[in-house]
Amino acid sequence: MSNPATHLVPSRITVCIPHWQVRDMISICLRSVRKHSEKYDLEVLVVDNGSRDDSLDYLRSLPWIRLIERPDETVTNWPANVFTAWDAGIRACTGEFFVTMHSDVFIRQDDWLDLFLREITAGPQVAASGAWKLNLESPWYALQKRLVGSLVAEVKRWTGRRARSSFREGHYPRDYCAMYRTGPILEHGLTFCPNGDLITGGYAISRQLWDHGYETRMIPVWELSRKLVHVAHGTAAVSNAKPLHHRAAQRKAEQRAAALMHENWVEQLRHDSRLDAA
Repeated sequence: MSNPATHLVPSRITVCIPHWQVRDMISICLRSVRKHSEKYDLEVLVVDNGSRDDSLDYLRSLPWIRLIERPDETVTNWPANVFTAWDAGIRACTGEFFVTMHSDVFIRQDDWLDLFLREITAGPQVAASGAWKLNLESPWYALQKRLVGSLVAEVKRWTGRRARSSFREGHYPRDYCAMYRTGPILEHGLTFCPNGDLITGGYAISRQLWDHGYETRMIPVWELSRKLVHVAHGTAAVSNAKPLHHRAAQRKAEQRAAALMHENWVEQLRHDSRLDAA
């Protein structure tokens, strides 16, 4: 049997972005990737999950991406089709490294992938790198939430309220933008799809990597936040077809997305169609 990773190109990086009907957001995301990635041997895959609007025509017009179309997918399959999109992408990619990305991530600096490479190349058993949540809230408020969340998780762990085997569950790369070694995932037949209650983005694949003896390494949030912006739930904020379950969360997502979309550097990307050309 041939090695499933033999098609990989050393040092090439594949960025894989699931998409569904967010024309404005995906164009800014892709243009930001292209503008700030000249130093890398980069392959960009976009996996479209059944878009029925002009966003699909836009993606088809881009000569510098690889588009995987899945016309049978619908919004009712979300979020499962996000994870299966990455499964499809990693089996089609040519990169030694595979980056999962959300369409509401915008790149800000040219060396944005250096942080991921720094961590993932720290040792042969490191198979993933990334950071915890980025957000547009006050850094102090975010720190408080993280500390309180960690304390609650530790109390539950010691009291047996959660039957999980590793405290590492609080220290895994979040999948809005995370890098993985393609080889181990293909060789062991791993999947990005959650199993049972493993529903948090990035945890399912990290747990499988840990079970096979691999390590995951974290990038400090303060470092990554200089390189890129993640509009948490940004696609829900601009798509009426899949709003968040809680109205307060939906309003916050809409406010974050609206504020970011009006920043000058984002406006420049929105109008720079030269980045779409071959």
